[in-house]
Amino acid sequence: MQLLLIIMSLALSVGAQSPSGKYIVFLTSNPSGADLSKAAVDALQAAHQANIDSLKQARRLLASGSLHGGGGIFVLAAATLDEAQTIINHDPTVAAGRFVAEVFPFSMTIGGICIPAEKYEMSEYQFIRYVPVPEALAGLSEKKIEKLSRRHSGYLKMNFYEHALIADADFGSGQGGILVAFNGDADKFDHFLQYDPFVKSGMYKPVSGILWIAQGTFCERKPEQKTNGQHR
Repeated sequence: MQLLLIIMSLALSVGAQSPSGKYIVFLTSNPSGADLSKAAVDALQAAHQANIDSLKQARRLLASGSLHGGGGIFVLAAATLDEAQTIINHDPTVAAGRFVAEVFPFSMTIGGICIPAEKYEMSEYQFIRYVPVPEALAGLSEKKIEKLSRRHSGYLKMNFYEHALIADADFGSGQGGILVAFNGDADKFDHFLQYDPFVKSGMYKPVSGILWIAQGTFCERKPEQKTNGQHR
């Protein structure tokens, strides 16, 4: 399923200048959205596609991918969170109530965001979103949250090669984040996640999926060799 992306005309006014802030957007179907005719859905799709190209030309779209089962992500360049949210709110699919968008600022602790070459190949990746558990985080001090984040980062770095990890991003204190890995042994990867400090603490719930995105998006290099789920 192709990820639906839209950017309003305001984003194009900046021309070739790209804001320094990066924001990740989760786009999901709205279960309570109104039923639309095929003609209306086709019109929204056409608007999406036209604005995808405009967004790329304006250097606002840094990465995009779809998740198996529906929905997807994209990385947006914007000056502020408010600007990024305003852009998404003007997405015709969001304005029509067909899709719901969540926007987060983020920082990469492993890997990065690279714009793929003009000609690229698509590939599947393991994708984890760490969703905060409010009742578990309630009353937790900033210091303890930061300590947990350091333990999480250390665990990922320690297991980087064994579990073919690619990228980790943090959304800020208590907001969760994402983890990306090469697609391999799902059972082994799930076992690895059980001992992730984020998950083991009960503070975050891991939501697993398969991400379909351009190779090189997270500045990764394709592993030269795989042995029992490891890459070298």
